Amino acid sequence: MLLHLLAESRRAADIEYTVALLQQGPLAEEVRALGYPVRVFEAGRLRQVFRYMRTVAQLYAWIRRERADLVLSWMSKAHLYAGPAALAAGVGAVWYQHGIARPTRMEKALSLVPAKAVILPSNAALAEQTKMTPKLPAAVIYPSVDLRRFDPGVLPPPEEVRRELGLPQDKRIIGIVARLQRWKGVHVFLEAAVKISRAVPDTYFVVVGGKHQTEPEYPEALRRQAERAGLSGRVLFAGEQRDTARWMQSFDILVHASMREPFGMVIVEGMALGKPVVAAKAGGPTESVVHGENGLLVPPGDAEALAAAVIGLLADEEKRARISRAARERARQYSAERMAREMAQFLHLNRKAGT
Repeated sequence: MLLHLLAESRRAADIEYTVALLQQGPLAEEVRALGYPVRVFEAGRLRQVFRYMRTVAQLYAWIRRERADLVLSWMSKAHLYAGPAALAAGVGAVWYQHGIARPTRMEKALSLVPAKAVILPSNAALAEQTKMTPKLPAAVIYPSVDLRRFDPGVLPPPEEVRRELGLPQDKRIIGIVARLQRWKGVHVFLEAAVKISRAVPDTYFVVVGGKHQTEPEYPEALRRQAERAGLSGRVLFAGEQRDTARWMQSFDILVHASMREPFGMVIVEGMALGKPVVAAKAGGPTESVVHGENGLLVPPGDAEALAAAVIGLLADEEKRARISRAARERARQYSAERMAREMAQFLHLNRKAGT
């Protein structure tokens, strides 16, 4: 999403960004490839007090040297560093809260860090954030998707992609793309897969996503769940994949089973590809999916309802085609150009409001 913003800003907005990252990695080179200056400050962990103080001091010096008009912290954790540095430099700061705020220690600490405003990815996230920081101005700027990358006219047809990926040609493929964390609901997807495979024998299931450091045991638990349920040979755990557009192009239906999703980037990417989406009716997905029009919504955590929705779509080709057309039209509203323009307007407004 940051790369989308930077790539489009020079074409769609009169904002000049300079970027600081708190950890070395491939993102630094990707940002430089777009023509932006990048500084990397190895921040370490928040509990490393002296390292934290050193990083704040380095950011302070960087902000002064760059003569920044405003500081945009791209995530909540980043604002714990950049907020104090901006305050010391006499510059206003805003931050993008990508998740849904919960009363954790970090979120409580964030409420104490000075800021001019906070940006949220959905109205669902906004509602929770205002409980944490009721006096802080807040605004929703929806994330963007790469509409050029997730374009079915640019990608090979599903049959060809399936050959490339080694997926079956004679099956209906139901897929989910998600980090392997419990709140993403992959175990619910597997529960539904059992019911779907009994009703529609020619189905195959694909899980695209890698393990997360906070739940390293979850991937193995999912594999054991699939084996116990008799899904061996009918479900593929593809692991983490860079080219998710290709994998999603191979699907007949995309499932999104997260329990409390802040936005749901994968949903809009699937819609851009014209894939019928079945998503959990909670959080951000309720703002992109209109039930029965451009996708289907089911209660979160309800494997029975999820299975019934997928089975119904598989049985109704006309409905799938209608949803597919409406989904592609809806996805156009989430362009990177739109996000860059809205972000520029928001930053200009907060710059003019004073520090």
